[in-house]
Amino acid sequence: MEETVAQAAPATTRSIGERLRAGRERAGLSAAAAAEKLHLDIKVIEALEADRFADLGASVYVRGHLRRYADFVGEPGAELVSSYTARESRPPPPDLTQIPQAERRADTRRLVTPFVGLACAIVLLLAIWFVLAGSHGSSGPSVESSAATPVAVPDHSISPGAADGNVVPAGPAAQASPAGSVGPAPGGTVVAATEAAGAQPKRDADTETPAATARETRLTLNLTNDSWIEIYDERKQKLFFDVASAGSVQTVSGRGPLKVVLGNAAGVTVEVDGRAREIPASAIDGEGARFIVNRGGSLARAR
Repeated sequence: MEETVAQAAPATTRSIGERLRAGRERAGLSAAAAAEKLHLDIKVIEALEADRFADLGASVYVRGHLRRYADFVGEPGAELVSSYTARESRPPPPDLTQIPQAERRADTRRLVTPFVGLACAIVLLLAIWFVLAGSHGSSGPSVESSAATPVAVPDHSISPGAADGNVVPAGPAAQASPAGSVGPAPGGTVVAATEAAGAQPKRDADTETPAATARETRLTLNLTNDSWIEIYDERKQKLFFDVASAGSVQTVSGRGPLKVVLGNAAGVTVEVDGRAREIPASAIDGEGARFIVNRGGSLARAR
């Protein structure tokens, strides 16, 4: 009894990826074979088994891949999805490298000592300079500054008319017309610049023909059983990428042709633009199906 408990304890501590890998190995499948059966890239299988869920994109894609792969290898999909959700909700571990450390204060004595030495050197140099300047100043002739003699500066503010006795005071020319002003010519008419601009012909908005919009294809999938669904438009943009539950109706619209991948083709009925369509037998591969919805509404096998 104790040996059974000891063997069961490590199983409960296995990660999500380890449980998926063990289920695949029990089924006798390789990672490449499982990817081919599920119509998935082998990198998706490897990421799931290595617990690298961030490589799969948003959490809605991770949950869809996780549930589908778990059901395929015989593991409880709902339980693994719950484990993944609980794991994502836990806060990340603290980064010990970002713990603040006490700031080291600089030793003030190391900074004061160089300044004291520099001040002493400056004082010594000033004393030597004063001694040398005093000895040369007593023997040298005195030099008078040329700036002591004032120099008369002629005043040019008086206009030439002052020679005749008419003094014109300096000041702004008040009679000058402001720059940029336009006066009307005698007997003429002033035409505003905006009138010239308004003379240009106005573009008639009614003459412009709007670009014709491309018609979109409306695809409706009615599910009687759970199924994985992928839908892409003509530009390979994802319109739907998840597991749809039984009893639901999934409707998407996009520019055709639309590419559709079903994990459980028997549990899905197809309508295109309100008309029921049958999945071609050539498009069914095992339990799944891969087909194209053409712009005209017909279905064909995806290449």
